[in-house]
Amino acid sequence: MDWTELFLVRYRVLYDFWLGSIWEEVPDELIRQRPHARVNSLAWNLWHVARVEDSALNRFVTDQTQVLDDGGWMEKMALPWRHNGFAMTLAEVDQLSQQIDLQGLRAYSNAVRERTMEIVPGLDLATLEDTLMREHVEFVLIQEGLAGPRAEGLVDNYTGWSKAQCLMNLGLTHAYHHVGEMNVLCSLLGLDF
Repeated sequence: MDWTELFLVRYRVLYDFWLGSIWEEVPDELIRQRPHARVNSLAWNLWHVARVEDSALNRFVTDQTQVLDDGGWMEKMALPWRHNGFAMTLAEVDQLSQQIDLQGLRAYSNAVRERTMEIVPGLDLATLEDTLMREHVEFVLIQEGLAGPRAEGLVDNYTGWSKAQCLMNLGLTHAYHHVGEMNVLCSLLGLDF
């Protein structure tokens, strides 16, 4: 097994089991609900995971357009935000949770998954050692609007990361972190996961 297949083995479980279970088993009204005043909704988490993966793999790993921009996804999800949700206020989380078109979000998430499944087998291991230059990070986060209005520290954080770090951390580890959060949310919502 090579590194790409190892990545995809873990990646398929993320979508086919963890995220797939939420989409298949949780009613829409519970996907939108925040079960406690200090936590995000499942809808916010599903959106955030897709946005981070889309932007990180397409803008930082391969430097191509995002899925978001290739299919009119902002309109399909009924959202005005390009950013990835980092540092959103709880009022903004509430707004997103109620406003987002869940069918559009699910379709967007699936489109991001399809793109990642195309990207990963074509990656060259040698280019994954390349590091993110500050100018490119600033352009993507600030000019393209990925960071949002309260995410100044993200430029410093991502500058100098290797493309491999972006792939592994933002393509897998980040998503699994939020899967843990979503499992807690399901428990708080009274769901047996």
